[in-house]
Amino acid sequence: MVLLLLAIVCLSHLATLTSAKHLANGMVGLQGHVPKQREVAEFLSRTVQASNFSNSDEIQKLRATRAADVRRSFADAWNVYKKYAFGADEINPLTLEPVTTRNGWGATLIDALDTLHVMGLTDEFEEAAEKVSKINFNRNDGEPSKVFETNIRYIGGLISAYEQSDDRMFLKQATSLADIMLEAFDTSTGIPWQMWDVHTGKGSSEAGSSTLNNLAEIGSYQLEFFRLSQLTHDPVYHKAAQRVFDVLLDRNVPKKGTVYSVPGLYPIFLDIKTGKFISGKPNLGGGSDSFYEYLIKTWALSGFKLQRNLDMWKESMKGIKKYIFSRGSDGRLYMGVGDDDGLESISDTFTCFFPGTLALAARLLNDNDTLSIAQELVDACHNTFSSMATNIGPENFGFLPEGDDDSDLLDSQRSEIEKYGFYVDHPYYLMRPEAIESTFYLYRITGNEIYAEWIWKIWEGIKSNCAVDGGFAGLRDVRLGRKGGLIGTQESFVFSETFKYIYLTFAGADVMSLDDYVFSTEGHPFKRTIPFNGTF
Repeated sequence: MVLLLLAIVCLSHLATLTSAKHLANGMVGLQGHVPKQREVAEFLSRTVQASNFSNSDEIQKLRATRAADVRRSFADAWNVYKKYAFGADEINPLTLEPVTTRNGWGATLIDALDTLHVMGLTDEFEEAAEKVSKINFNRNDGEPSKVFETNIRYIGGLISAYEQSDDRMFLKQATSLADIMLEAFDTSTGIPWQMWDVHTGKGSSEAGSSTLNNLAEIGSYQLEFFRLSQLTHDPVYHKAAQRVFDVLLDRNVPKKGTVYSVPGLYPIFLDIKTGKFISGKPNLGGGSDSFYEYLIKTWALSGFKLQRNLDMWKESMKGIKKYIFSRGSDGRLYMGVGDDDGLESISDTFTCFFPGTLALAARLLNDNDTLSIAQELVDACHNTFSSMATNIGPENFGFLPEGDDDSDLLDSQRSEIEKYGFYVDHPYYLMRPEAIESTFYLYRITGNEIYAEWIWKIWEGIKSNCAVDGGFAGLRDVRLGRKGGLIGTQESFVFSETFKYIYLTFAGADVMSLDDYVFSTEGHPFKRTIPFNGTF
């Protein structure tokens, strides 16, 4: 009997240790559920991409012509960058001057690697690889690094380049930089600093010496760090990213009447010292966006093993559907800012990533109702582009919720709502990819050619209004196009996302299929075929 009791105690202790280990790895769900083999097999059996793409000779010829057009424009912009700013973070497309925005490590150089590869620009890829091999991440321009941007642009770009090319130099560089950035996670809670100085080894916030950070910038490491742990067989990266969730869930309990009032509908700002939310209405735009994106995408990349990610996604979706989605006076479905304390009917172009992520989740979860919602949302985002004479949408826009009175609106806002269904708030455009990205997802998931046509119209608008000798510039006012003035900015995401999603729309459905890849928030494709059995 004594031996039996000892055995029971030992087994119980072992189960506790195993559970704790899996909890740290994110494999135990919010209610203690661990995915069973048959559940995982069911998810693995589902396909994301449509099987009904039109493949007539005419359509295939049109796609090939359009893909070649996008590739040619990308190559032209890349060659200008190579001539005047090779190795710099960016090039000013109006002055042709190199610009340092991301510590001088070459943000455009690294962000563009997998786009160069998928477009078959082999010589350019090899030249870029040679340049990347000489980067020393222990040196920078003297400014603190924004840890989030360093992860999604540099680490993500290097990991993807390695997966595409099998050149271990890229993995070595990704690991070297990730090891430096891991120091930013060495806080009392494990929640990272927003900024990290590689020279002084000190963290900070964009706001200065405060300990403020935001939801997106603490919750957008999970995808890259999970994959890096897989490739290096070192769990330290994955554990650091999952530790953020441990603390977030432990330190914040939703309570009506507080800043965090709806389960899974998280405020924007928190204090990294306490791990508690402090302000910021929940939304799907800048400061929040990729947190929600990575819940479902990291679950998919893990081979559907990270149950906590899925549970958090499902919990968040309940609040998002109830408090963030809002029918406008034009009948379209928008994404606002709010919780159970009310809705602010303002939105931005960042939110337009969400229909694509939602459509991906709908296919993975076999949820046709949610797929229909994603289609409605992308229609509203597309309307902000197609309503403009330029075929380019604004940075921020507002809408009038169905049934609401418009007495608080300006005359100009009322006029634009009557004309477009929404009003323009911030009219500029910086070549952001989010609306294109979601439209690409809906095209690949439904096979409906209308989405490809939408993207082509946007591309024509970009060429007509943004193309300059130095690449592609921003617009000061999408209502006016070039005559309203250009902005001398060409961020690295233009090469990693904007060009890539447009090109992939026409390159063929089998090129980087959504059944084979998960795209990061910076547009970097990670292979879904690398198995995960719960350990690294």
